[in-house]
Amino acid sequence: MTQDKGVLYRIAGPVVIAKGIKPRMYDVCRVGNENLMGEVIQIDGEKVIIQVYEDTSGIKPGEPVINTGEPLKVELGPGMLGSIYDGIQRPLPVLIKQMGDFIKRGVDAPGLDQAKKWEFKASVKNGEHVAGGGIIGEIEENPGIMHKILLHPNQKGKIAEIKSGKFNVNDVIGKLDNGFEFRLKHNWPVRVARPVSSKLKPEAPLITGQRIFDALFPLAKGGVAAIPGPFGAGKCVTGETLIFVNNDLIEIKKLFELCSEDESNEVVKSTEHEKLIKVGSPLKVYTFNKNKIQQGIATHVYKGKTNRLFEIKTRSGRKVKLTPIHKLFKVDENLKIVETQAQNLNEGDFIISPRKIKFNADYQYLSLNFECRVCDESILRTIPNVIDTYCKKTSITKKRLAEHIGVPEHTLQNFYHCRNHPTISFVKTLYELINQDLRITKIKVERNSTIVNVPQVFSEEFSELLGYLMSDGMIKGGSSIHFFNKKKQLRDRVTYLLDNLFGLEAKEYYARTVEAIMASSKALVRILENLGYPLNKKSRNIKAPKILLKSPDSVISSFLIAYISCDGHTGKKEVEITTASKEMQSGLSYLFLRLGILHRLSQRIIDERVYYRLFISPREAIKLAPYYNKESYYNSNDIVPITSGLLRKTLDGRKPYELEKEEISTTTYYSGSKQTVQTFTKVIDLLNVEDLQDFKNSLEYVFCDEVVSIDIIDGEVDVYDISVPNTHNFIGGNFPMILHNTVSQQQLAKWSDADLIVYVGCGERGNEMTEVLTEFPELTDPRSGKPLMNRTVLIANTSNMPVAAREASIYTGVTIAEYFRDMGYSVALMADSTSRWAEAMREISSRLEEMPGEEGYPAYLSTRLAQFYERAGRVIPLGTKKEGSVSIIGAVSPPGGDFSEPVTQSTLRVTKVFWALDAKLAQRRHFPSINWLTSYSLYLNTLEPWYAKHIAADWHSLVGGMMGILQEEEKLLEIVQLVGSDALPERQQLVLQVARLIREVLLQQNAFHEIDTFCELKKTYSIMKTIIHFSKLANSALDSGMRVQQILSTKAKDRLSEVKFVKDYEKLLDELAKQMEKELRV
Repeated sequence: MTQDKGVLYRIAGPVVIAKGIKPRMYDVCRVGNENLMGEVIQIDGEKVIIQVYEDTSGIKPGEPVINTGEPLKVELGPGMLGSIYDGIQRPLPVLIKQMGDFIKRGVDAPGLDQAKKWEFKASVKNGEHVAGGGIIGEIEENPGIMHKILLHPNQKGKIAEIKSGKFNVNDVIGKLDNGFEFRLKHNWPVRVARPVSSKLKPEAPLITGQRIFDALFPLAKGGVAAIPGPFGAGKCVTGETLIFVNNDLIEIKKLFELCSEDESNEVVKSTEHEKLIKVGSPLKVYTFNKNKIQQGIATHVYKGKTNRLFEIKTRSGRKVKLTPIHKLFKVDENLKIVETQAQNLNEGDFIISPRKIKFNADYQYLSLNFECRVCDESILRTIPNVIDTYCKKTSITKKRLAEHIGVPEHTLQNFYHCRNHPTISFVKTLYELINQDLRITKIKVERNSTIVNVPQVFSEEFSELLGYLMSDGMIKGGSSIHFFNKKKQLRDRVTYLLDNLFGLEAKEYYARTVEAIMASSKALVRILENLGYPLNKKSRNIKAPKILLKSPDSVISSFLIAYISCDGHTGKKEVEITTASKEMQSGLSYLFLRLGILHRLSQRIIDERVYYRLFISPREAIKLAPYYNKESYYNSNDIVPITSGLLRKTLDGRKPYELEKEEISTTTYYSGSKQTVQTFTKVIDLLNVEDLQDFKNSLEYVFCDEVVSIDIIDGEVDVYDISVPNTHNFIGGNFPMILHNTVSQQQLAKWSDADLIVYVGCGERGNEMTEVLTEFPELTDPRSGKPLMNRTVLIANTSNMPVAAREASIYTGVTIAEYFRDMGYSVALMADSTSRWAEAMREISSRLEEMPGEEGYPAYLSTRLAQFYERAGRVIPLGTKKEGSVSIIGAVSPPGGDFSEPVTQSTLRVTKVFWALDAKLAQRRHFPSINWLTSYSLYLNTLEPWYAKHIAADWHSLVGGMMGILQEEEKLLEIVQLVGSDALPERQQLVLQVARLIREVLLQQNAFHEIDTFCELKKTYSIMKTIIHFSKLANSALDSGMRVQQILSTKAKDRLSEVKFVKDYEKLLDELAKQMEKELRV
């Protein structure tokens, strides 16, 4: 046979034109000297238009084009389950072994393992007639999953020969009477739907275990649905990582332990390897949002395990250990801030680190959390009156009061008659009984000890004194405070502060090698200890006082100036601070963050002991004290990684001398050196560069920090995370960094009752697809306990691959799904994202110079989408009476969440279910965040008979009642926003409360709770029935004269949410139903 060969005539990106070949539509061609794979998409006379599935860079007109004469086909047979393919069924793990992480052009690999032997068991006998697509045998491909071997759909006849045994996919296992030899595999063109015996009406639901889907918006098996949004992934850090939470520094491991011990928190998931806790009181954190750092809320804490860590170190000295897929914020070559996994970072990359946290802090009151005696005359005079008043009010004796407070009666009498100074615990308890604020200004520790004044707030002077004492001070014998320094002005200042703040007299003395002062006061020692001052081995155990992080900037500045004046070295080029305490280094770093002072961190070993150092440049030190002329020094740490190419682009034709006229350095233009933030800001402001304004604005809150080393640490270790809605990052690290977070579950894939799953990543961004490829293989099938990949096929086609391959991936995925359907399986196909497939069609269409439709999409957009979704269905396959189905769930990614754009609208015309994600619901922590007002299912009526037969006859009416109440609530909320709910008639107030029950008990579901993660249909029905039952009882009670507030205060209603988290739900619901009837009986 003569080879059909031609030449390239024209190249336009992924679209090429060839001459000299005579193909049919959709024939596969080999293009160019590198044999790139392409597909004929248009024939115009002698010109043949081919879309190429690989990068066409470098190919030239005149290079050969070979028509294979065959359409794009996939190999169908054992070995597909658990596989990861690209868009044209090349197995990615095989290609990685052959050529590494980057696939070379023109390379091909079979979709099935050609060498592996499979144990085949024939199910037909010689002489038996087999129809096309009929089952001729089976193989146990994975434990519990039988792979049925199908005869090619285009063949039929009597079995002339068949044998059981071990075969690879190319071995002949039998022969028909017409001579056709069949194997374990066969090929099928992806653009042709596999034939079926008959199509059936979708009559059974695809049960997902998610109440909002199964009850309000069900998807039928063989149906089609659209949902926006991709899967996610989990990222974690090690336990010693500090986190800035509730304006305090704490190790994330310690935070998790505290949350575990708090019984008010909810454990939503707990296994051998991981634990997730929902905190009752949200944790306040700081988070990076677009171009600024702001306060956020963490709602969950998490503990898990990993066997590999990445240790990232930056030029500023920051260091953090995190999991490979944990994301940091990288600054790319166009100065865009992009989330990048740790494993994808390289040395020399720049990430953003926090520069400043803007914090409107108040002065902090001192908490006296130790036992001492109160010496305030004003308080002592009030104690008898307080005791008498409380005893009279509560009609108890002083003896009973003493028992209540927890002191002997004679002790209370001594305090009552002012014979002794009362203890602080006694006074606090007494003032709590009368609900009165307490401000103590004088205390002493022992009866005969010195009385000291107690400052009311942690002021600048108190902070300054603490700075001196933490650097050059110490406590001796638990009763005296000493300060050592050669500078008389500093000793005099400490003497003044001790007197002014506490009323203590300090004495001068000579301590062997240095002058010193001391003041004796056990009370002051207790106050300092209460603030975190170490009593022993101060230099190693010292920490930055927690109270400082909550105080105003002026208080922090006073502390730092005092600390540096004693323990710092002020040189000509830098201010250096050295400490023997690692925790003190971390604390100082966060204090500098509060003031927006950039600094470097390092450590040094002297005599086998580690010392921790911080360095501040003169330009930054000026923010603390006016020691330097900030104009005199170049700050090499505060730079912007702008390239000379980007600067030229930014100048937009302007010459460098135009900047020099404005006294702006142009070194970057000529040498490629980095610009300082100050210079960069001047350039952007002068040229008014709109594209870089956001990045410039973000530099007020963050700075660019170069990655200098990346180390991989192998070994199993516990890792931790917190969940921050919306921004999914938080300020943390032993030195301040911006760390990413999220905890997510692939609920639909895990819990739907489909037998098999085909996931197609069609044009997903590379990092998103990486998350799927790394997360999916680690998921466990909750039903079987085996890996979810055992019943899954993954097809990965990222958005940076040639656009033509996106279309191929969609058709490859649906053909594989149809193949398993023909075995009698129920298959769920998830296509993520069809929007990017449509974008590929738009690009190909523009290359073909076709007349564009709305927003540039081709006029046939709707037709192509419809052709794809039409391949879903519930069918009777050829050659069998057992039914199978393909259910297609297509993710759409409307820009800006605009559901009116062409792809979403075209999808809605052909899909019968739409699950609309709502960002506002997610912000309110309502999950699944499906909007019940904009979502819909057209299968409700079709599935009514199934629900009536298998669950309950009134299922459909209950669903209708639920939706009616939710729609009425939406109308009432508009009025509530204007006048408040109390102004509504009682009937309408009741509607709002019933709707709230529906939302919180039925629609809200906890994916991380062991029980609530999956809800069987009977439980969903019971919950709906109980809510409607309450609604009817409440309306009857209202008709009979009961007030709405009385109805809403019923205990049964409040307990209804418990049903989600108990296994024996029927018993609880029966109990609540009886309680409702009792409470609402008039």
